Amino acid sequence: MKFIISGKNIDVTPGLKAAVEDKIGKLEKYFTPETEVHATLSVEKERQKIEVTIPIKGNIIRSEQVSNDMYASIDLVEDVIERQLRKYKRKLAEHISRQGGYTHVRTECQRCGNTG
Repeated sequence: MKFIISGKNIDVTPGLKAAVEDKIGKLEKYFTPETEVHATLSVEKERQKIEVTIPIKGNIIRSEQVSNDMYASIDLVEDVIERQLRKYKRKLAEHISRQGGYTHVRTECQRCGNTG
């Protein structure tokens, strides 16, 4: 995955950059190596906000989380993105199964009569 991390009203420190890459990097199993992850960190008064956008095959996975601590916001956004990805993956599997992509054919053994 390719990370594009930017900041608004905040300097993106190596620690923040590493935290974003570690948390969102855990979701790498869902993506191809060319997938770009756009993360924007911002501070407005006492609110620490992170926005993550991941474009994938005609869809966009996006989350925005706000808290008093940037690291807490990063944790929250990772949970939301993972939930959205599981939902997207489930929808794809259902779509494929409706089209007949994965079908299980039951056959009967002529010798013993068992089905399987």
